[in-house]
Amino acid sequence: MNSALLSNGKVITAREYNAEIHGNRLYCIDNSCKVPVIHVPESENTTTYFKTTGKNDSKHAAGCGFSKPLTFVESIKKVGEYQDDLLDNGISETLVRLNLNKIDPDYERRLVEKDENEKKKTDPNKIKVKQESDTPASIGSLKSVVKLMTSYEPDILSGIIVNIKGKKIPISSIIIDQEKAHNLLWNDRLIPNIGYFVYGEVENILRREKVIYINFKAVNKVLFSLVLFDKYFRHFTYSDMDLIGKNILAWGFLRKNTYQDKNTTEMSIKADAYIGILP
Repeated sequence: MNSALLSNGKVITAREYNAEIHGNRLYCIDNSCKVPVIHVPESENTTTYFKTTGKNDSKHAAGCGFSKPLTFVESIKKVGEYQDDLLDNGISETLVRLNLNKIDPDYERRLVEKDENEKKKTDPNKIKVKQESDTPASIGSLKSVVKLMTSYEPDILSGIIVNIKGKKIPISSIIIDQEKAHNLLWNDRLIPNIGYFVYGEVENILRREKVIYINFKAVNKVLFSLVLFDKYFRHFTYSDMDLIGKNILAWGFLRKNTYQDKNTTEMSIKADAYIGILP
C-alpha cells in the first residue's frame, strides 16, 4: 500500500509520512476495511510502504482492494470508489496524458511524415535520459490501459488524473461498463468531445457487406454494440472466435441508436487496436 488514512481522515503517502508529525494511528483507505496498518521504512531493496501486520485486527477485510490481486474489472471498480471518496481528501495525484492518435488508421500517414521529419532533425550524439516514475507519463494504446490497471495497486491508480485534450478527468470516469456508458449517453451526461473506454463480454458478431456489428452481452437489458464500417475492414483481422465469449475493452465515441423501439448504444471503431482482450 502506498497510501494510508490518518486519524483525522486525511490520506498520507508512505513517502510523506513522518511519525512525529502525523502520529502512529494509520488505517487502510478502503471504506469496507479501515483496519490498522503500519509504516515500513525504505530499505536497500524496497521503497517505503504501508502494510497490515496480519495479527489481531490488522488484516484486510474480504472486500478490501488490498486483500488480493484484482482483475481489471475489480481494479477499475475499486479505483472508482477511492476516487469518489479520496480525491479531495489528500490522495497523491498523478497526471497522465492520453493520446490514442497512433491507433487511428486515418492518422497513420500524418504520423509517418512527422516521424521522418523529426528523425532528420535529431542529433545522434544527444544524450538521452530515461526518467523513472511510479506510473506511465502517457497512455497511447488499449494494451497500455489494460497493463496499467492490472499492474499497480488501487491506491496508486486512484491518484491518476487523465489529461485529454486539455481536460483533466479522473481515470475511473472514462473507463466504464456498458450500462454506465448507456446511461451517461442517453441522459446527456457524457463529457463533451472525448472517447470512452467501455468493457463488456462479446455475445455475437454480425458481418454485413458494409458493416460489422460486435454485440456485447446485454446487462440489465442494455444493448451495446461496436460498429466497424467497410472503409476500415482491412484494419480489422479478429475472427469471430477470437472475440465471442471474451471480455474486452474497447475505445471510441459513443452514439445513440434506436433498434426495434429500444434505445441502444453504439461505439464506432476502426481497427484491431481499438479493442483489448482482458486477462
